[in-house]
Amino acid sequence: MVASESFDDIVVGAGTAGAVVAARLSEDGSRRVALVEAGPHYATREQTPADLLNGNAMSLARHGWGLSARLTADRRTALPQGKVTGGSSAIGNTVMIRATPADLDEWAALGNPAWSWDESLPRLRALEDDLDFGADPHHGTGGPIPVRRWRPEELTTVQRLFLDGCLEAGHPYAADHNHPLSTGVGPIPSNRRDARERVSTAMAYLWPAVDRPHLTVVPDALVDRVLIEDGAVRGVRILEGDTERVLTARRVVLAAGAIGSPAVLLRSGVGPAGHLAELGVPVRADLPGVGGGLVDQPRIGVFLAPRPGAADERASTGQIVLRTTAPAAAAGTGTERFNDMYYAMVNHFNLAHHFPRLRADAGTDGVFGIMAVVRRPHSRGRVTLTSADPRTAPHVDLGYLTDPRDHDLFAEAVRTCWQLANSAGIGAQAERVVALDEKAVHDEERLREYVGTTVDTAFNPAGTLRMGPADDPDAVVDQFGAVRGVTGLHVADASVMPSMVCANTALTTVLIGERIAEALREG
Repeated sequence: MVASESFDDIVVGAGTAGAVVAARLSEDGSRRVALVEAGPHYATREQTPADLLNGNAMSLARHGWGLSARLTADRRTALPQGKVTGGSSAIGNTVMIRATPADLDEWAALGNPAWSWDESLPRLRALEDDLDFGADPHHGTGGPIPVRRWRPEELTTVQRLFLDGCLEAGHPYAADHNHPLSTGVGPIPSNRRDARERVSTAMAYLWPAVDRPHLTVVPDALVDRVLIEDGAVRGVRILEGDTERVLTARRVVLAAGAIGSPAVLLRSGVGPAGHLAELGVPVRADLPGVGGGLVDQPRIGVFLAPRPGAADERASTGQIVLRTTAPAAAAGTGTERFNDMYYAMVNHFNLAHHFPRLRADAGTDGVFGIMAVVRRPHSRGRVTLTSADPRTAPHVDLGYLTDPRDHDLFAEAVRTCWQLANSAGIGAQAERVVALDEKAVHDEERLREYVGTTVDTAFNPAGTLRMGPADDPDAVVDQFGAVRGVTGLHVADASVMPSMVCANTALTTVLIGERIAEALREG
């Protein structure tokens, strides 16, 4: 039960950013903070299920929303998002790679100067406890998020072969993928303190705050909508099973993620007036950008049916990654973007959950292989509602392949995966390649078909409530997350990203939580 229903701040969503925001706001002992989470809250290590502690596992079924998304015109896919304190940082694959300086400087150039690389680097240093390079000037120690890289003796056989193959192909060795100038192949930085255990933002930020009497965590509570009167926030309406309650506050921070936050705003009457009218929701603020601009990072690859013992299902999904830059012709922009392509050797994939279209051809659920993630796709999607009922999942259209330039990017990715898969003895670990051969790789039409039937999501949606200046008609929030037209309403999660970063979104989302919490404390 909640001891009090009146607060200074209510944070909606205890995920990768929300846990950060609530913990930081509650450092002020005079501030009463409620953190509302749709999933469970495990306040200590002893309470936490083993699969959430295990960084080599992804707890998609027990602690996920069960969302699906329209992938292309004729395909749908699962879209796992965490439903537990810590959010996707509690269930994901523990990749903590920073955005590049070019990424963050682009945010600044889009009218958000507080997010430039020079402004962000001190905050990136402060949030991390880098166990390998903490003494370097661009890193930090003592922060909440541990960052650790895989040791040579911890690598599986296929990871060592992949590393050797990339080096033989001429790619430089990258000991630290979080160095601002780093490119090439090397160990993945992970939010772990050892080779086994995941450290989510719930563990890093909420566990130390467990005894703060002015921080109230409200688990297993679904936020119906934000209550808005006369252009200002009054609180939120929550559902706990069949029970409805109202929590009041002078400020509400949405941190429900790139899918959840726009859904809450739409139910609250904040969004495109036409769509709100379709839903029968009174308009509180007509903001056309709500739910639009959805950008996700697609993945594709070359996968192999393993010889017995080649795929270690107990190991982490990935340990070594190659970060490189797509040729300008493939990028479709006329210019190159530093580190916009990501190639990882995958120790094991269960095709029941990943790349399901390959399952029939593979003849097995378990495969390994080289996966590419396209960091900067051109296609965009949208989040909308089919009902104002919070128990009805939002409609997510990822919009893959709606921009024809993405076909060239994905084809470039598959060709590179193929080259690497045929190097350094990787093929000797496999019985055969799944659904692909040499002829298909060099046949434009067959490769296009492979892309269309195989491309899937890397689970990094962003940009559905983008930040921007007042003269940006598609911006929903300012650079500190304040929602246009509604006093006291803020957003702090991946939805505010004005453009996609050349990295997994997890670490940048932690940065967003830190930076917006800092602004809220000062405001």
